[in-house]
Amino acid sequence: MVAQHRKETSLAGQFLKSYREKHGLTQEQLAYDLNLEPRTLRAYENGERPLNNVKELHRIADRLGVEPEQLGVAGALYVPRTPEEIEEALQHAWELVEESRLREARAVIERLAHNLRTQITSENPALLRSLAQTYHAAGYIVSEATKAGESYEAMLYYKEMETIARLIKDDTLLNIALTYQGDMHRRLGNLDKAATLLEAARDTTPNADSAALGNGIQLLARVYLRKGDMKGFDRAMKESEELSYSFDQGASSTRGHYSPGTVYEEYGRSYGDLGITDKALEYLDRAQANLPKTKFWELLIATSRAMALIRGSDMEAGVKIAVEVTQEIKSVGVLRYLDRITLANKYLENLERKIGNVRKPLADALYEDKVTDY
Repeated sequence: MVAQHRKETSLAGQFLKSYREKHGLTQEQLAYDLNLEPRTLRAYENGERPLNNVKELHRIADRLGVEPEQLGVAGALYVPRTPEEIEEALQHAWELVEESRLREARAVIERLAHNLRTQITSENPALLRSLAQTYHAAGYIVSEATKAGESYEAMLYYKEMETIARLIKDDTLLNIALTYQGDMHRRLGNLDKAATLLEAARDTTPNADSAALGNGIQLLARVYLRKGDMKGFDRAMKESEELSYSFDQGASSTRGHYSPGTVYEEYGRSYGDLGITDKALEYLDRAQANLPKTKFWELLIATSRAMALIRGSDMEAGVKIAVEVTQEIKSVGVLRYLDRITLANKYLENLERKIGNVRKPLADALYEDKVTDY
């Protein structure tokens, strides 16, 4: 009788299966993330094929944003070393953002930033530019995955980006770094500091590309609105809208996070905040038609639509959307959107309190006597 040898799954194969189950991914989805054939991943998970190549294990660790030890290999680091390899890793992180897989994106980009920080010790302009672009991605992803009060963490990445941009004299990178530092200060409530940084991005980076410049001006418009400067808001939004049509979206320095669609969403959310509901919803419809059909943008539009309806003519419909989208936001980790839902809830609380205070004298006068009908 021939002995039956039980297949032993490697530690790496066990980890991949556990990772996939934890994040709710199919084998096809995780295989795509790892640049593997689904049948190859299946063989690793089932123990049908060994996974013991050290370089491949380090590559997989980088793609997942995990420590190599979790895959059963020593932590002697293998990191991307060429601008092309770094760009591939960055593209993977941005793709995770588009899918609203923020927790995974954050793990990947923070590990990449840490590894590159230790690897890049020379003043090679190409590698420094790649490091600055990594800090851009890290700052953006961390800001989307954290609440407003935690914005300092993202700001640290943008400050590192600013330092490198000045060193290599790259106005586009400098504009992006100043822009997002300004936006983080806005989130923290420091509107004057935010305006100073955003105006510096606009005025002191003459060679910045149109995407970076337009993105900064859009976020400057947001600050003007918060400060009650409607003329400044209108002027900045018109300029930003014009710039959004002036460059190739497929090669944008903002990685697709500034476009006609984002400008329309900004208009929609802003008019919603002002209580101009019809105009808000019209712009949000235009934004939805122009933005990519991905989970990240779908959640953004739904959040803005809920806010506009709550402040406008159909509070009940707005709350219904807000409840639905809150569950999704929590599950994928886009905590920045959760801040917006929280503000909508505070608006309702304040409205409820105001109504209670207004009706109290009438209630006191009426309820002296019991009434059952009229």
